[in-house]
Parts: sequence; C-alpha cells; structure tokens
Amino acid sequence: MKLSKVSVEEDERNKRQAFIDTPNFFLHNHKLCNYKGFWLPENVVTNVELLRDGFTPRPTDVFIASHPKCGTTWLKGLAFAALNRTNYSPLTSTPHPLLTLNPHECVPFLEVTLQGMNLSYVESMSSPRLLSFHLPPSMLPTSINDAFSNCRIIYVCRETKDVFTSSWHFYQTLMESVGMKSPLSDDFFESFCGGRVPYGPIWEHVLEYWRESQQKPGKVLFLRYEEMIEDPRRILKMIAQFMGCEFSKEEENMGLVDKLVELCGFNRLSNIEENKNELIINENIKIKKSLYFRKGLVGDWANLLTPEMAQRLDEITREKFNGSGLNF
Repeated sequence: MKLSKVSVEEDERNKRQAFIDTPNFFLHNHKLCNYKGFWLPENVVTNVELLRDGFTPRPTDVFIASHPKCGTTWLKGLAFAALNRTNYSPLTSTPHPLLTLNPHECVPFLEVTLQGMNLSYVESMSSPRLLSFHLPPSMLPTSINDAFSNCRIIYVCRETKDVFTSSWHFYQTLMESVGMKSPLSDDFFESFCGGRVPYGPIWEHVLEYWRESQQKPGKVLFLRYEEMIEDPRRILKMIAQFMGCEFSKEEENMGLVDKLVELCGFNRLSNIEENKNELIINENIKIKKSLYFRKGLVGDWANLLTPEMAQRLDEITREKFNGSGLNF
C-alpha cells in the first residue's frame, strides 16, 4: 500500500517541543526530536505520523516492543521461531531462516523501515504477522491500542544500568564502524540520565508498557530480560501461549522447546556467518549485524560504570518507578 505524505497538524507541531543535534554515533546525523515527551529521530517522527493514518493491524498480528538495547534481537528470534515452528522446525532437515537471516530481518521494524513512505512489504506479509517497534504505547496507532483490537504486544524491559552499558558499547562500536575515532564522552551518560537518547526517557517508556500490561493483560505481555536469561525455556513457552500457539505436550516431549531455545541462543546466533555481515535498515542506515551480539549478560554494567554513576541511575529508577509496583 502506497502512503501519500500527510501534512502535520498544528497540535502535532506543537508537540515537537525541541530539537537537538544528534552526534553521528546515533543515527547518521539525524536530529532527535522531542515528540510527545520522547526523543525520537526526526525521520521516525514522520513515520509515526504516517503509521497513525495509514496502518491497519490485523486481529492475528503480534508486535515485539522494547526500548533499544533491552533484548530485542533475542526476543524477536524466540517469537519468530515459536510462531513459525510448523514450517521451520529444528527437528527436521528444513533450513531455518534464523540460520541465514538476522532476527531483525525476520521481524521488521514498523517505524524504521518505511522506505519511500511505503507499507507494501508489511501489507504483503501473510498472517499471522510478527512485527516490531521501539515506540511507546502513546505513539502507536489508535487501531493497535484499541482495547477491542485482538492484536497483541510482547514487551521486554531490562535493568537500566545494563541498558546504558549496552547502549554505550553499541554506539561506541558504531562510531568506529563508520570511521569515527572520537570516543564517547561523559555527555552520553548525562544525555541518558536526562532521557535525551533515541526513544528515551527509558523510565517513561517502561512505565507506559507496564501500566498497559496491568490494565490489559491479554493484550500486552510484559517480560524482563533478566527472567529470559534465568529461564529461557519457561519464557519461550509463555510467549507461545500468549501468541495463541501454545506448545503441545507432544512437542515438549520431542524436545522442540529446548531445540528452539538452543537455536535462538546467543552463542548460536552470534557465530552464524550471516550475522557478521551488514544489516541494511534502509537506504541511509547500514549496521554490522555483529553489533547486535556483544555479550548478552546480566550485570555487565559493573565493568563500565563507576559506583557514583551506578548509584545515580539507581536513584533515578527508584524515583521514577515509585508507587508503580514495578522494581528491579
């Protein structure tokens, strides 16, 4: 479906409260725009508005949602493997797409891959579709948020200090990959604490999905990265059940759940040759797929943050989540 460029209404313009020049390590010279309280790359804001007016979810759609660097790649792999296990089973000799494609290629981002204002690729996907976004609930098309819509959202969050650490390494490596030698400065930490990073502030992002999951548990599944690490088998079964494709006893007895967990494991995916090539997000953004596979650990923040930095992030997190029932 071809979308025509829509004019931005006056009230939407007013919600773009400020712009900041984004260092090259973010998204290749894009500006970040404060849109409805979140800092988004300017081109993403345009796509959000196009999605609002031009995207219609199907009842069987499943969306993977997250703030960047919270376990998105792994969650995409697990959900894709579970949803498509009839056609691609590790118990058969059928080649699995996750052995030749990056999870981000199997589960496309809605707000990033609108090339040429065109949703034709998404529209051509067979049902049930598995799609993703980094957008908070307040920016999703009304048709997705509608309580009577049968589409579902799986959200993953992560301990804030580890999100910062993963983000820092990601952008540092991205800088080096495009020939930039200047290291990230302390400004990045200050920007993160102030929420001035892509899709930030992270605390508001997490809280919006947390509240949605409490109000609509059948529509939003709220996961923690730490729980995925601790018991991936249990989480995979939970994901499959939420998507409406629960594992049968026979499948479990055959070892299918364990095989899918192994297929999507960090060591397996990070060592696939294809994940050492470039991932083309769109004509302006090309990223090495290996950037999505660094360590995948819990608590790696201790190797980067000073005690003072860790304490500051903890204090912000406690303050932001106070009274919500959510804690880490």
